[in-house]
Amino acid sequence: MDATDRELILKLLTESRQAFLASAAGLTDEQAKLCPAPDQWSVLDCVEHVAITDHFMFTVITTQLAPAPPSGDRSREEFLLRELTNRTRKINAPDRARPTGRFPTLAAALEQFIQSRAHSIGYVEQCDKDLRACTAPHPLMGPITGQEYLIILALHPARHAAQIREVRNTLGLS
Repeated sequence: MDATDRELILKLLTESRQAFLASAAGLTDEQAKLCPAPDQWSVLDCVEHVAITDHFMFTVITTQLAPAPPSGDRSREEFLLRELTNRTRKINAPDRARPTGRFPTLAAALEQFIQSRAHSIGYVEQCDKDLRACTAPHPLMGPITGQEYLIILALHPARHAAQIREVRNTLGLS
C-alpha cells in the first residue's frame, strides 16, 4: 500500500466512523429499537449490521486474501468510491449480515463497531502489502481485490449513517 492509498483509506475510515457514531448519538435503547415500518430496520438493526460486517470484512482482509495478478483496472474502485454511499440504490444484505438481535443495547453494538474500526485503522497504518495484488470473495460482488474490500469497509458505515438519519427523521427522533 503506497502513501497515497493509505492516506485516502485512513481518511475514509475516520470520516465514516465519525459520521456513523454521530448518526446514532443521543438515542435511548428504546428509541434505537423503534422501526419506521415492519419491513425496515431500526437504528439498532443498522448499528448491529455495521458492527458485524465491519468485523467480518476486517477478518477477510487480514486472513483470507489470496495472491492474484493485479489488473491495473481501477474502475471498480472508482465506482465504489463514487456510489457506495448512494442510498437510492438499495442493496440487500446477505443473510449472515442481517440483524438478529445480537446486541442487547445500542452501546454494546456501537462498542463492537468502535473496536473493529480501531483494528482496521491500525492495520491500514501498518499495511505494507499491495492489496491490489490480492483477492477474496465478497458475498455480493464475487472476487474483489483487497483494496476494493478496504474501500467497502471504509465507506459502508457512511452508507448506514445516512440510513440511520432517514430512520430518525421518519420517527421524529432528529
